Amino acid sequence: MFAEVIIDIKNKQVNKSFDYIIPTYLEGILHVGCRVKVPFGKLKRTGYILKTKESTEVTRGLKEIDEAIDLKPVLNEEFIKLAEYISIHDFSFYATSLETMIPQALRMKYEKTIKWVTNSLDESLQKHFKTKKEISFNTIPKELEPILFKEIKLGNLVIDSRIKRVRKEKYITYVHFNSEKVGIPSSKKGMDLLSYLEEINEDIDINSLMNDSGYSKNVIDTLAKNGFIDLYKKEIEPEEDIKNYIDKEVSLNRMQEDVYHSLKLGNEKTYLLHGVTGSGKTELYMRWIKDSIHSGKEALMLVPEISLTPQITAIFYARFKENIAVLHSRLTISEKYEQWKRILNGDVKIVVGARSAIFAPLKNLGIIIVDECHEASYRQSNNPKYSAIDLAKIRSHTYNCPLVLGSATPNAEDYFRAIHGEYELLSLPKRANGRELPKSIVVDLREELKNGNRTPLSNILKEEIIKCYRNHEQSILFLNRRGYSSFVQCRNCGEVVKCPHCDISLTYHGKTNTLKCHYCGYQISNVMKCEKCGSDKIRYVGSGTEKLYEAVKNILPEAKVLRLDTDTVAKMEDYENIYHEFKEHKADILVGTQMVTKGLDFENVTLVGVANADIALHYPTFDANQVAFNLIEQVAGRAGRAKKDGKVIIQTYDPNNYVIECAKNHDYEGFYKKEILFRKASSMPPFSEPIEIEVIGKNLGETKKEAIHIANALRGVSINSIILGPTEAYIFKKKDLYHYVILVQAKEDIVLDKIQYIYPLYQNNKDITISITRKWL
Repeated sequence: MFAEVIIDIKNKQVNKSFDYIIPTYLEGILHVGCRVKVPFGKLKRTGYILKTKESTEVTRGLKEIDEAIDLKPVLNEEFIKLAEYISIHDFSFYATSLETMIPQALRMKYEKTIKWVTNSLDESLQKHFKTKKEISFNTIPKELEPILFKEIKLGNLVIDSRIKRVRKEKYITYVHFNSEKVGIPSSKKGMDLLSYLEEINEDIDINSLMNDSGYSKNVIDTLAKNGFIDLYKKEIEPEEDIKNYIDKEVSLNRMQEDVYHSLKLGNEKTYLLHGVTGSGKTELYMRWIKDSIHSGKEALMLVPEISLTPQITAIFYARFKENIAVLHSRLTISEKYEQWKRILNGDVKIVVGARSAIFAPLKNLGIIIVDECHEASYRQSNNPKYSAIDLAKIRSHTYNCPLVLGSATPNAEDYFRAIHGEYELLSLPKRANGRELPKSIVVDLREELKNGNRTPLSNILKEEIIKCYRNHEQSILFLNRRGYSSFVQCRNCGEVVKCPHCDISLTYHGKTNTLKCHYCGYQISNVMKCEKCGSDKIRYVGSGTEKLYEAVKNILPEAKVLRLDTDTVAKMEDYENIYHEFKEHKADILVGTQMVTKGLDFENVTLVGVANADIALHYPTFDANQVAFNLIEQVAGRAGRAKKDGKVIIQTYDPNNYVIECAKNHDYEGFYKKEILFRKASSMPPFSEPIEIEVIGKNLGETKKEAIHIANALRGVSINSIILGPTEAYIFKKKDLYHYVILVQAKEDIVLDKIQYIYPLYQNNKDITISITRKWL
């Protein structure tokens, strides 16, 4: 017997399978999805079995598999095909794709065990069991392994696994990006990790960072040692409180009933559930899951990590009791492994989790649900890059089951597919409790300036905040920019203070009286004179959450005001403390960045203020309008969710912009109609599938030269595809590295093949690296 094996080396030359001989005593033991140790060159490497076969076309140089790491497959053929799809479709290595699908415990503390289950056993093995019925595989001498595997085949022994450390873990280690640190890491992997932490803009547990995102412990430890990140521990919350939550199943209203009965189990179909905030989508999810379980199937639900709060976890535990596995960042390595084993063994029928839960080893799926499907967090931004929604579609096809994509603000691409029949559109245009969506007022900030108001708060927003406070109600103020002022400028010569390591202005932070770069962490004391002309006429331009907080305290010094951004939330427990303090109405006003737009349901919030709706609008991406609309609509949905009416104040310098107009009226349909015309005119998704190639290097000239070379290589094989660039990236210099961008609208497979060929060439290049991202979800 022979096995096709993928070696765990991230290199273009070995990104393919190699044939190995399966030793006779391992025949019937090793299956597709098992990991093995194999000789490769002068070393022994880990490999994944992709296929077993009776013959091989390799005529010489064949080697034997040296050792079985797994005695049961850790991956099945479905996931091997998914890994192949990721490696081809998202330009990554096959081995990396396979590795990301298995729990970290299997790579760190995995131990094989043998259980004696009959009265018969070869005498040479009996003495190793002594009085025990289960022993470690490692206690059996290697020369007895052929006898051991024979007994396994006879059914006298069964194999299992466990993690080596059985001590109950009491704490989870979290990683926090240290924005105070000046400088950049010396290694590329260190820089990649810091960029990832900046991108997700929140603390993350170290297990998720290593298991789900693929960063090594050595890289994390080095960054912590050098002060780029902070590691802190938090005690694990007891599950008893969650499991004591009482289920509150509510009656469906007429619209919910219609939507509920529209979904048909047992057929592959994608449904787009477009429901406004508070329309009762979660209750429908749980009912469809219940129906799937009653039909003998399983269910998978994906939720953005930020929404996987203890409250949502408690709701699902209360409804489904012990028949559910919830995969979230608060689980330890051993707990994640135990949940994975429960799923693999069929002990649970329901899995709820974040992006990586798409790899949950369910074998009989009856429904897949993706909540808040517009969230960018469903696409992994570091290697292996993949879209959990893409993979959900593939799994839906494999199991011939429905896929539900739910959102109050679906991406234009998904809505386009729904109204053109590729998806079935289900609508919930009203809130489940019958209350109206909050009324919105748009304030023209240009008029405020004309009237002499230069504070972050318009006069009407000030009045509404004061009225809300006097009525013992709560307010949320949203500004998607932290710090005090956006930048510092000399009024005499116009010079802006910039980061020497990045092509970006420094942000003024009033509390520490410092200027900081939010991209590399560079920091200096506040400047009193212009370095260019010597003038002391220094001007602070723009507003951040720190300045907004100060403005609120100026009009209501007696109010309790909380600030929620990455400057105030150093640890995850800081976020939870702020959350609970505001939920229990121990604070009156919450000021924050996009952290306040998601997952917050406060019954006493009646006012939402959007301090500057224009920030996201002018970001240089094709979906900037979509992001801006989503943020405004999502934060607006925090107001008036219970018994009291809500109000939203939207401040802008561009009140006639269609995004602002549509957000004011909660008019998703109107927004979509205008947005899709813009997408069509610019040939952007869903009318194309652009691929962004970012070329990064330390030397400006060499980086530009290589970017031009790559673009010309693609143009050389293109007939109808559009190759734009290279151009300087929006932030051209970041952490002393230069960034060029090539945008490819591929219309021929040969262009995709060329990208597939080019990508591995730069993975071990010390001077130039490339990052490839498909620009749609």
